[in-house]
Amino acid sequence: MENQVQLKKIGCSNCGAELIFDPGTQMTNCNFCGSKFEIEQAKDEEITLPDGILPFKVDKKNYEQAVLAWLSEGDYTPDDILNSTIFESVNGVYLPMWFYKGRYNGNWSASSGYNRTEEYYEWSASQKRNVRKTRIVTDWRPSSGQCAGEFSILAFAGAGKGIQSDVAIYAHGTSFTRGDLKPYDAKYTMGFNLIEYTVDEHDTWDDLGKIQADQLVESQAKARIPGDKYKDFYVDVLYDKEKPLRTYVPFWITNYKYGEKDFHVYMDGTSTSRIQGFRPEDASRKKEVSKKFYKGHISAVLVVLIFILAKNSSYSTEQTLTSLSGWLALVTAILYGVGFYQKNKIISESKARRQEILKSIQENQ
Repeated sequence: MENQVQLKKIGCSNCGAELIFDPGTQMTNCNFCGSKFEIEQAKDEEITLPDGILPFKVDKKNYEQAVLAWLSEGDYTPDDILNSTIFESVNGVYLPMWFYKGRYNGNWSASSGYNRTEEYYEWSASQKRNVRKTRIVTDWRPSSGQCAGEFSILAFAGAGKGIQSDVAIYAHGTSFTRGDLKPYDAKYTMGFNLIEYTVDEHDTWDDLGKIQADQLVESQAKARIPGDKYKDFYVDVLYDKEKPLRTYVPFWITNYKYGEKDFHVYMDGTSTSRIQGFRPEDASRKKEVSKKFYKGHISAVLVVLIFILAKNSSYSTEQTLTSLSGWLALVTAILYGVGFYQKNKIISESKARRQEILKSIQENQ
């Protein structure tokens, strides 16, 4: 019989996510929507002890600093977002993953294309003679080879409402070595929530694990295809998997509201370099930037209209209109150049303001 551990379980009445946590953890917020819980409503739950757990290396303070820095870099992020209270309901969470490790062995085949320059002659009506030209021709040849190597893959083993699919997929990119895995201990989960395992090792491999393994094998096999291009690629591979490990991976997830819209940002609990999410945008700043291109748009439309008019005019009028469209095209390019300069100026000034706010926050922490 597998070892069990007694935890608490509670379902979010807002988004439907089900969270488990250590009885000593005073968990009061849902990781996936920020809703508050009544801790008394939690029920006892027995779960199978994981084979390993990756402890958090990034604490809450470092996470908040990383998110603020990330928000400060957005082109249209509202300046006041850095002074908001988006971290009121922040809590770390352990996501359930199956860790697959093993070897693969197989064969690949493809048609390799080799480019060469070919000369040919084409009749020129304006020059009244055949003109020598060149073109790229591709010669196709069959190619094949073997592929073999090792793979290490994480695949999300949870399910349920409230859990954003992009968060789960992003968790697959967590990088670690066997030495980073620790035996399960309540000290690692104290203060954090967990998502329960709901998908077994076989279904997880079929639905998510094998897809990742196939992508790894294909990328390595394609790197071996000779020639300048390829087509009709095919690979046939067998996987020799070790017994998969039930592994909990740490993540920071913040859900917050700005205006009337909901946003979320998430980060690998082992590294501040892996952060992703959705930034709110300042609609007024985007509108201001858009206005800087109005003159360029109008000028571009005039160029097209004059060009069309020239094609349906007499020879002398065509020459005049063609010349005019050429000058107007130059004006259009200048107007767009000015527009891009003004756009970059507006964005850089906004980022500078956010950097000042960020600096002030960091100094007061």
